[in-house]
Amino acid sequence: MGALMVAAGILVKVEVYKYVEVSPEFSATAPYVLVATGGLMLLLGLLACCCTAKGQPVLLYIYAAFLLVIFVIMVGSGVSTWAYRKHLKTGYEDGLTRAFTEYERSPTMSSAVNSLQNMLQCCGIQNASDWVAMPYGQNHDPPYPASCCREVQDNSCIALHPQGCYSTVVHFLESSMGVILISSLCFASFQFVGVILACCLARNINRAKYEQV
Repeated sequence: MGALMVAAGILVKVEVYKYVEVSPEFSATAPYVLVATGGLMLLLGLLACCCTAKGQPVLLYIYAAFLLVIFVIMVGSGVSTWAYRKHLKTGYEDGLTRAFTEYERSPTMSSAVNSLQNMLQCCGIQNASDWVAMPYGQNHDPPYPASCCREVQDNSCIALHPQGCYSTVVHFLESSMGVILISSLCFASFQFVGVILACCLARNINRAKYEQV
């Protein structure tokens, strides 16, 4: 489970995060938190194996306590993400507006917007006409960047991506939100089962030592 969480953190950083990095509602540290939590789970799992092999019940109880903390964090994260979903949608629209307004003024925003429009094949916030009201659109002809183009002929854009980026990303988030919640609860349930098994194993080790004496 720790290895899966590390993989999820890397996937979020490499692929998913580029879709939402324009919004201040999404923390840039989220992928690193996933990787760190997964790494901690891997380390704890290895320590639990060593504790079992050495017959150290105290360390197993400590391991169970760590798993319980991870269980509480994951349940809280899943529930809060589900409850916060409407605010995320509003914040994302505001973030897109800010990013499109600062296009060409900020290299970071320009790169994020271009990546978003290229990867999702979208243009503008709701549609391509949004670029006309932006500072970039008022100072350039055509009023949209090259990443909006779906088809180019003779170095000229002859077709734009018809769908806006906001609806595309929101649809992606809505379709993924249930998966995220279910995944969080499944991860959490495994941690809770691990707490019970670690405590039972520690108790059995203590009982075996007592019987030997």
